Amino acid sequence: MSLNDRDIERRMILAERADPQFRTSEPDRPLRWPDLYVVNADHRRALKLWVWCAAHGCSFHGVCRERGLRYSTARRHRRAAVERIAMLLGEARIQQA
Repeated sequence: MSLNDRDIERRMILAERADPQFRTSEPDRPLRWPDLYVVNADHRRALKLWVWCAAHGCSFHGVCRERGLRYSTARRHRRAAVERIAMLLGEARIQQA
């Protein structure tokens, strides 16, 4: 089973919403995926910001504006990060099979 972009986003949001007491320390924990798989710091930051906004009901557009980030650029960085995670998780699953 491979994860698509939507699956990755959903798992990261659910992990962010989870009680920290119940988060696991497994290496493939969704909240660690950006740090493990995304090399570009801008992509990583945009994805983490988007996940936080989605999990806590905040406007990603509004938070970008508050931080002086261009929304279109942040969206592009987020998309690139998710695509990279999907690609690398897919490769890891293939190698395990």
